[in-house]
Amino acid sequence: MSIRCNRIAVGECPICARGAPLDVIAELEATWVTAEAEAPLPGYVCVVSKHHVVEPFELPAPDLDAFWREAMLVARAVHRLLAPAKLNYEIHGNTIPHLHVHLLPRGPGDGYGEAGPMRTPEELEALRAAFAR
Repeated sequence: MSIRCNRIAVGECPICARGAPLDVIAELEATWVTAEAEAPLPGYVCVVSKHHVVEPFELPAPDLDAFWREAMLVARAVHRLLAPAKLNYEIHGNTIPHLHVHLLPRGPGDGYGEAGPMRTPEELEALRAAFAR
């Protein structure tokens, strides 16, 4: 399947410019699965859409369903392999503007469950206001 781009020029997306992401370990119908030699955690993989969008909601319904179905297929395989305490799912896109989800197996001793930075009352109020609209 070839990549279809929309919002940005192909030259602005390194995945589209190459025609595929780097470090592909599996190719599925709607996604590629990547795994670099150097990873943040054991079992870390990334699921990359074959359609160029920045946000998941930009995919047409059948492609959206296929993306999440395949992401969950990959997540299940990682979970079976490593049996982590929790599998974290992260979607960023600020570095590479192409839909991809990072799958991070987490467990005791790797920072799982540690408290993060505190939000200010102003930040919390801004979030409340955003949802009240």
